[in-house]
Amino acid sequence: MWLTRYPAHRPRRAPFYRRKKHSWQGSILSAGLVALLGGTGIWLTEALIAPQASQAYTSRLDLFLAREAEETYDTLLRRGEMAARAGAQRTFDQDLLITNVAVTVVVEGEGVSVPILALRVDRDQWQARPETYYWATYYRTAEALLNASQRF
Repeated sequence: MWLTRYPAHRPRRAPFYRRKKHSWQGSILSAGLVALLGGTGIWLTEALIAPQASQAYTSRLDLFLAREAEETYDTLLRRGEMAARAGAQRTFDQDLLITNVAVTVVVEGEGVSVPILALRVDRDQWQARPETYYWATYYRTAEALLNASQRF
């Protein structure tokens, strides 16, 4: 008996490119393709109609002023207000995404650092009324702390 490479009881397999695919393989492939294209189309339509809102953030700025000799507290406070106003305006001008600014003015003198005012304002409020005294919070104990440090 002659041995053949492919015995008669076992049929020879067709090459992979001629084999029949199972029906469920084609349906999964087509369903995946439809889902991918459909999802991309929905995302693209949404992005064109209603673009994402930009992320806005708050800028924090600490300003330190040195107390000059024989300077009154009122003069120091006015200088702090001017510094806070300039800092807030500069911050809004530098970055258009900033919606809120928080400026803290700290006075240093005689080995003591004391915050005298805090300015917290958003861009719309600042454009409507760019006045430091309107949006600032003044620390009432700052004057007493600064005067107490001069006595020692």
